Amino acid sequence: MSQPSTELLDRVLISKDRGAPLHMQVRGVLRDIIENQCVDGQAFWTETMLMDKLNVSRATVRKALADLTREGLLVRKAALGTTVSKKMVANTLGVFVHQYNSDYQSELLQACADECRKRGLQMLPYYTHNGDQVSSAFERVKLPPHQQRLVIIGETAGFTGQLYKALEECGYRAIVIDSIVPGFRGAYVGTDNVQVVHMGMAHLRSLGHRRITLLVNEPASVESVQIKIHTFEQICRDEGLTDSHVFHCGTLLGESSFDAAYQSMDKVWLQEPRPTAIFTLSDPGAWAVLKWCAGRRIDVPKDLSVLGFEGVRPSRFTHPALTSVAHPITDLARRAIELLWERETRQEFLPPQFVKGESTGAPSS
Repeated sequence: MSQPSTELLDRVLISKDRGAPLHMQVRGVLRDIIENQCVDGQAFWTETMLMDKLNVSRATVRKALADLTREGLLVRKAALGTTVSKKMVANTLGVFVHQYNSDYQSELLQACADECRKRGLQMLPYYTHNGDQVSSAFERVKLPPHQQRLVIIGETAGFTGQLYKALEECGYRAIVIDSIVPGFRGAYVGTDNVQVVHMGMAHLRSLGHRRITLLVNEPASVESVQIKIHTFEQICRDEGLTDSHVFHCGTLLGESSFDAAYQSMDKVWLQEPRPTAIFTLSDPGAWAVLKWCAGRRIDVPKDLSVLGFEGVRPSRFTHPALTSVAHPITDLARRAIELLWERETRQEFLPPQFVKGESTGAPSS
């Protein structure tokens, strides 16, 4: 069977300025061509042809071909040359997820499982814990790159970046869901955190609130939290909301965001002037505010409006039912899996959704 047309390589740009090592760039280009343009058993280009077309050294080409051979996408025999192997295709989604009590992560994991069922894919969860090293997490991956693609959910910024890099260097396609990493250039899909705050503040302002507290019950070291804080402060400056403030609960990674919010409410309620609305950075924080208010016979939303962020299922059953700016959980899972099976690495930010409950209303004073 003849080799694929070399025209497939005419528009390929391999450059030292792109950041990734040359052999990884070559490997990525060739993997995409094999998966999308070649058939099983087809003869593949020689080292010399690839050197000439891609303008790279023989050492670079050999390392890329060796990686693809190790992945199982190429078969190299001295007498017969190099041929394409497509007997095994990527039909498994591996999901790295930090194991702690998070309704949002549980629902996101379920959404990934539902999407896999629709597509006829298997799903393998790889749970990580506080203190895990990237090397030990990586050892849990059993399937080779041509059989499995990977999602990373809920890890810390540093761990996410290191794990993504380790997977990429070994030939795996991976994508990060909703855990933004400063300077990260890999595949990513997440909720637009700027829109989250704008949507929530627009709702509260439309009701007449000017004394709004942003309750930071999630770790302030997380990039997405920092974005929300910055956006809230900018809105307050732009709209002259001088009596609106950010309240930091001091939550650390791995700590309960519910407990952090609940334990902060005594101080929040003593602020001068007292807030008429509280906007929390996760639904568990809003649940904590509702519990605190119920214990003190503070009427929600008459005396205090409570707005959450996440939109997870338990928020439908609080009393009153929680109003929340919600992650588009189903869309996040669907788009992440779509991007994993597409050729281009990119980053996408999806708009949040508004869930109207009964916990927000016009201020009484």
